[in-house]
Amino acid sequence: MENNRKEKLKNQIWKTRVSRINAERRLQQKQSFIQAINIYYSCITIIYSIMSYVNSDNELSMITIFMSISLLIAIMHLNSQNYEKKALLYRENYTAMHKLELALEHTDDTKQIEEDYCDLLHDYSNHITFDYYCTIKGSKQDFRNTNGWKNIRVKYYWGVIWRTIIKISLILLPFILYFFRGVI
Repeated sequence: MENNRKEKLKNQIWKTRVSRINAERRLQQKQSFIQAINIYYSCITIIYSIMSYVNSDNELSMITIFMSISLLIAIMHLNSQNYEKKALLYRENYTAMHKLELALEHTDDTKQIEEDYCDLLHDYSNHITFDYYCTIKGSKQDFRNTNGWKNIRVKYYWGVIWRTIIKISLILLPFILYFFRGVI
């Protein structure tokens, strides 16, 4: 009975730790994408501004004004999200959880480790469900089977798809605005 409890706790800590690793990776990727998209939009805005000045294109001037204001608001908002800081907090958390995993290997008394685990859950913000889906997706087949991969794989792939669609849409948006500027 105690071995079963210990194994269950070990699996629970592992799932949480790896989900937090996935959360850190997701936030770092988000931060990198935001930085890249800010540079990208800044360059596009400069190019459109020059084109509107050279061609005396009022519609393109309106688009550049809209893009400049939107870019300013987006940069201010996204910088206030502190993705990099949140990612570091996840790193601290999953490192502490790894210590718990190691301690669990050297003891049969799970009570203190359970309390420490609960404290770590309480002291740090939780990862999102998609991070857990990534954990299950990246695990071995037998672990996937026991953790309901068949039930969550559609949700995982949907998460990947809509995130990709948003990124592609953000990249294509300036060109869509440019080509449809006469219609807008």
